Amino acid sequence: MPANEVAFAFFDRVLTALGLIRERKRRRNDRIDQALYALYAALNETKYYIERLDSGKRRNRKMEWAIARLWHDASVPLRDIDPDLAERCFIKGSYWMEPETWTDVRIKRKRIKLDQVLKSTRKLLLRT
Repeated sequence: MPANEVAFAFFDRVLTALGLIRERKRRRNDRIDQALYALYAALNETKYYIERLDSGKRRNRKMEWAIARLWHDASVPLRDIDPDLAERCFIKGSYWMEPETWTDVRIKRKRIKLDQVLKSTRKLLLRT
């Protein structure tokens, strides 16, 4: 095989490898974006609901179940990106299924306070 054909074949393989690397990075960024959107949806709905409670509105079990579902949904795309945050989101969803059974100490120990989760979300956003 002539030298120019060898060089062309090598160059073609390098370009293919670079394309694969670029595609993997794009897919990872898409997965991170999906996880961030799910997290922000859960954070925003939770914050909105807590503000309603703080303003004197009554508890709404239907809304709490919807918030629980958002947190559980947010945990799924996170499992390969940030397993610790994924687990905390899942636990946060479990919290919203029966918030009256949780103590402040348990919430703090599980690191599921809104500000703790928001801080981890910011880290994920900046890591991308």
